Amino acid sequence: MTHLKRAISLGSLFLLASIPCLAQSGMHRSRINSNDVGVNLTFSIFQFDAATSPAGDNVQRLPQSFQTAEEEAAYLKANQKLEGVALRHTRKIGLSTDEPFNDAVLLGPEYMLIKVVPRQVELGHMKLDVSVRYANGSLLDTKALELSSFETVLLRGGKGMFGVKYFIGPGGRQQATPLERTLLVSVTPEIVPASLVRNRPQDLSRPVDQFGAALALKPDDKFTPPVILDRVVPKFETGRKITGTVKVTCIINAEGKITNVQVVRSIDPDIDRVAVDAFKQFHFSPALLNGKAAPATYQEELSFGRELSSWEIEEQQIQEKKKNEKNKAPRQVPSPFPVPPVL
Repeated sequence: MTHLKRAISLGSLFLLASIPCLAQSGMHRSRINSNDVGVNLTFSIFQFDAATSPAGDNVQRLPQSFQTAEEEAAYLKANQKLEGVALRHTRKIGLSTDEPFNDAVLLGPEYMLIKVVPRQVELGHMKLDVSVRYANGSLLDTKALELSSFETVLLRGGKGMFGVKYFIGPGGRQQATPLERTLLVSVTPEIVPASLVRNRPQDLSRPVDQFGAALALKPDDKFTPPVILDRVVPKFETGRKITGTVKVTCIINAEGKITNVQVVRSIDPDIDRVAVDAFKQFHFSPALLNGKAAPATYQEELSFGRELSSWEIEEQQIQEKKKNEKNKAPRQVPSPFPVPPVL
């Protein structure tokens, strides 16, 4: 990462760092008793082309939930008839009532900043605050959204230049330009006893010193986890079927470099090795502690092949049908004579 890009990254994230992240330090949490509950919250960030898609409500409750964000994207294309749907970010995080979680993802030239706060979490029911900002503008600000356990709700947001259009430029090189797209946020809660809450914010990332020892945060400290700038997909020999996930932990230093990678959930040694090799090629913007770059732990789960859902199969069939229709369309043969202009 160049010094200029790092400076842009840190400057763009300063707004997010200004929000206290005490929940991520694990401080000041009261002792859990058997009556406490929490939420395993899954949220995904999609983009779509509102200009060519059917109109819809800003809040829409879906008739079902989905195992993966990719399966949900296929449903949105096949069932909701949304054009230009693309998954940009997804996260699974475990939270208690009133425990905020701040997340960020680099989309195009700017960061998209996401904040979720569960409210009034009870067995089977909860409320949720969701806010999304991009390029210092608000795209979504929903308060006290009522949710039942395992219910999936779609939230339509505003438009921004966070889409990407690829094209072949001079010299045959692939180039990209920003594209206006509309935000779509999906949220699904799993309300469980506090002892079953997974992926706590402090498990995802926490600040450490230069030797990797955890830092004790003060109440007024502000911490922002590292942000993935670029991913690399693990590659295997053709024909090998792999399912499952490899979970890795590491330290992202103050320069955004990956160190101390360890596998904490394995599939098998060969697959683990390929997963780690791919993970070491990720690019990060470093964590921020009180607005300054700082080393921090980071946890990532790398997913591999699975059975396609009915919606994904349907989406593949639709795309194959469009491709066949395009190939069958008669070619336009240019006339050997000039065409007169229309007056």
